Amino acid sequence: MNLLEIRNLSAHINTPGGVARALDCVDLDVDEGETVGLVGESGSGKTMLALSILGLVPGGPKALQPGSSIRYQGEELVGLDGKGLRAYRGAKIAFVFQEPMTSLNPVFPIGDQVQESVKLHRDMKGKEARAEVVRLLTEVGIRDAEARLDDYPHQFSGGMRQRVMIAMALAGEPGLLVADEPTTALDVTVESQILTLLRDVQERSGMGLLFISHDLDVVARVCRRTVVLYGGRVVEAGQTYEILTSPMHPYTRGLLGSRLTMDDRRTALRPIPGEVPEATRWPGGCRFHPRCAQVHARCRTEEPSLAPMSAEGGVGSASREVRCWLYSREEGGT
Repeated sequence: MNLLEIRNLSAHINTPGGVARALDCVDLDVDEGETVGLVGESGSGKTMLALSILGLVPGGPKALQPGSSIRYQGEELVGLDGKGLRAYRGAKIAFVFQEPMTSLNPVFPIGDQVQESVKLHRDMKGKEARAEVVRLLTEVGIRDAEARLDDYPHQFSGGMRQRVMIAMALAGEPGLLVADEPTTALDVTVESQILTLLRDVQERSGMGLLFISHDLDVVARVCRRTVVLYGGRVVEAGQTYEILTSPMHPYTRGLLGSRLTMDDRRTALRPIPGEVPEATRWPGGCRFHPRCAQVHARCRTEEPSLAPMSAEGGVGSASREVRCWLYSREEGGT
């Protein structure tokens, strides 16, 4: 049984500009002790998927469309009321967000904020709770943790604030940690330290990790499997190594072509043309077709399904999944 099992997840949000179809029929699994990467440009639906897991999507639970299913350890979360979801928030499923300065309260000491999580999820009080806060902060690499309990967020560096956020997330001893671009605002040295910390914590606790990022190089370092999201839909999924070394979907190829590597001899980046459309104005057919260099007539009128593929690109194996007409039997493959 999967730790997290998402099936047919669709989130439609009413906005002044119309209905935003932020997610459409998304499937995703995370096993115990597994790290799954979720990648895509801003506006692809990554954060919306994370928020949907615990009913935090704008518009509330009503935004999730009929047929959507989110199961944690076999228990259905879709349809739970606020009280039911609170039993999972923090205690079983925890979040680490990308900008800790906006997530931490600037007027309360760090120790008080972590201790609030400890009291809420572990039913600890007084000296016992304080000792647990010191242990958590020490575990995530805060030196002289006890001496820093009364310090405020602005007295910590960006990397230290992110460590505090991880400590708060771990306070409830969750089985699943959702990290939403946790290293985006950090320099490369601190980024490496945070990634190492997440790996170490996961190995010790055995928790599952859903790692959300737009940086494929970061995903390559920590994730066994990767799901590529575009236009609120999964366009490619499979083993991270296979996706990075032999990408199938034109969007995945575009993401890889938009980055420079140490051995790259190019003098300029090769960005994907255009930008992600608004979720209220997805194009017909394949949602990526207006930006795709390999577009043909069918792409503009019919949307392909997410089909299982073999590592060599043949149809029928479950090792890879790709949503593209280039790999359909009817089109004769690539």
